[in-house]
Amino acid sequence: MSTASYTPPRHPLPPPPPSRGRSRAAAKRRPVARESGGALAFVVAAAATLVCAAPGLAVIGMAIGAKGEMDATAWKLLGDALLGTITLIALGGAAATVIGAGAAFLVSLCRFPGRGVFEWLLAAPLAAPAYVLAFGYSSLTWAGGPVPLPLTGIAGAAFVYALAFYPYAYLSTRAALATQSAGALEAARMLGAGPRRALIGVALPLARPGIAAGAALIAMEIAADFGAASHFGATTVTTGLFRAWYAHGEPAVALRLASVLLIAAFGLLFVERWMRGRARIAGGTWRAPPKVKLSAPAGLAAAMFCGLIIALAFAAPLGWLARLAATRPASDFDELGRQLLNSFMLAGIGAAATLLVSIAIAAAARASQAGRAALFAASAGYAAPGAAIALGALALFGAAREMGLVGGLSAGLAVFMLVWTYASRFAAAGAQPIEAGLLRITPSHTGAARLLGAGRMRRILAIDLPMAAPSAAAAALIVFVEILKELPATLILRPFDFDTLAVIAYSYASDERLAQSAAPALMVTAAGLVPILLFTRRIDTARPGTRMGGR
Repeated sequence: MSTASYTPPRHPLPPPPPSRGRSRAAAKRRPVARESGGALAFVVAAAATLVCAAPGLAVIGMAIGAKGEMDATAWKLLGDALLGTITLIALGGAAATVIGAGAAFLVSLCRFPGRGVFEWLLAAPLAAPAYVLAFGYSSLTWAGGPVPLPLTGIAGAAFVYALAFYPYAYLSTRAALATQSAGALEAARMLGAGPRRALIGVALPLARPGIAAGAALIAMEIAADFGAASHFGATTVTTGLFRAWYAHGEPAVALRLASVLLIAAFGLLFVERWMRGRARIAGGTWRAPPKVKLSAPAGLAAAMFCGLIIALAFAAPLGWLARLAATRPASDFDELGRQLLNSFMLAGIGAAATLLVSIAIAAAARASQAGRAALFAASAGYAAPGAAIALGALALFGAAREMGLVGGLSAGLAVFMLVWTYASRFAAAGAQPIEAGLLRITPSHTGAARLLGAGRMRRILAIDLPMAAPSAAAAALIVFVEILKELPATLILRPFDFDTLAVIAYSYASDERLAQSAAPALMVTAAGLVPILLFTRRIDTARPGTRMGGR
C-alpha cells in the first residue's frame, strides 16, 4: 500500500460546546419567574415624593405666578432679609464650623485629660434648639441679668448660632476622621513629618469634605431658623417672611421670600451631598488613626477649650434657665401639663405619619431608581425651612378652597396640614436610618426565603420589617424629637388655642417674660438630650473595624 493513498481513520470528536451567545439566547427564551412589584414600588415612590415635595413646589410655582408688583417697601424688606441672612451665615456659620471642626480634631486625633468625656459631651448642645439658647443668653445679658454685655441684633444671633450649630461641623468632621485609616498618617511620619505637620498636612485635607458638609448643614440651619433671629431682632429671610405675611399683609412677597429660602436650601443640600460623596477613603485594611499625646500644657489648653465650648453652649444658658424656672411659683407650671400633652400628641401623630412615609421611601429606594428619586425629594424637604413648607401647605389649601374642594380651615384640617408639613420636612431624617437597617438584609436572606416559597409581601412582613425594626425605632425617636423642637411651622399652622411647649416658650420670650419661658424651653431640650447622647456614642462603634458596642 502506498503512503500516498493512505487515509487516517476518522475518530469521532466530541461535540463543540455551545457558544456563549447561544447560551444567552437560550436563557432569554427560558421562562423566568419574575415577581410583580416594580409598579407598586413606583407608585409608592411617587406618592412619597408628592408628600415631601408638593409644599415646596407649590411655593415656587405660586411665587412665579403671584400677581402684584414689588413696591419699595417690599424690595427693601427683601434686600435687608438677604443681607441679614448672608451676614449671619458668614459670621455665625464660619465660627460654628471652626469651633466644631477644631473640637473634632482634638478629640479624634489627640490624647489629653477628659477626652473620653468631651467626645460625646460636645454634641449635647444639639439637643437644645437655637431659640432656647437665645432665651437663656437674653435672660443672662439683658436688664436684670448678671452679665452686663447685652446680646442683640446680628451680633447676638451670630453668637448663639455659633454655639447652637457647631455640633453639625463637629459630628460631620468626627465621622470623616473616624473613617480615615492610619496608613496615611503613618506614611507621613515615616517621611519625617512631625505629629503637628502630619495632622495639618494629611489629616486636615482628608477631612475637608466632611468639614465642608458640616458647614453646608450649618448654613441651612441658620437660613431656616426663626426663633433666635426673631428674638434678637435680626432681619433674615425667615423673619422677613413672617413680617410680610402678618405685619404687611403681603402674601405675594412672603411667597417670593419663601421661594428664595427654598432655592437656597436646595443649593446648600446639593453642596452637602456632593461633599459627603467625596468624603470617602481608598480601599485597604482599616486601622484606627493614631492619637497624638499632647504635652501637659497643650493637653490642659485642649481640655480648657473643650470645656469652655460646653460651658458656653450648654451649661451657662441652660443652667441659668433652670435657675429661673426654680424661682417661679407652682402656679406657673399648671398650664404646662396641657401644653406638654399637646406637644406629645402632635409629635406622636406626626412621628407615626412621618415613619410610614419614611418606610415607604426607604423600601422604594431599595427596590427602584424611582425610589432613589423619592429619597432625594425627601432630603430636599428636610433641607427646606419649616416656615416655607408651612406656607406651601397654606398655599395648597388656598388653591383647594378656590376650587371648592374644601371649606374653612377647621381644627382638624389644620392638624392634618401640620402633620403633612412634619412628614414633608422630616421624612428624610426617618428614611436614612431605615435605609441603613434594610442594608442588613443580604441577598442570601432573600434567596432562602424565595426557595421556601415566601412571596414578596410575606418576606417584607417576616424578614425585612423585623430586621429593620431597630432602625425604625431609632428613626421614630429622631422624628419625635425634631417635631417637639419645631417652631415656625407649628406657629403658623397650629389650631386656635392649641399651644405646644415650643410655641408657649416663644410666646413668653416675645413678651419679655423670660422667667416663664424657662420651664417649657428646658422641657423641649430635655426631650432631645438622651437620644442625642446615645447616637453620638455610636459614632466610633459604627466605623470600619470596630465591633458594635465596643471600642
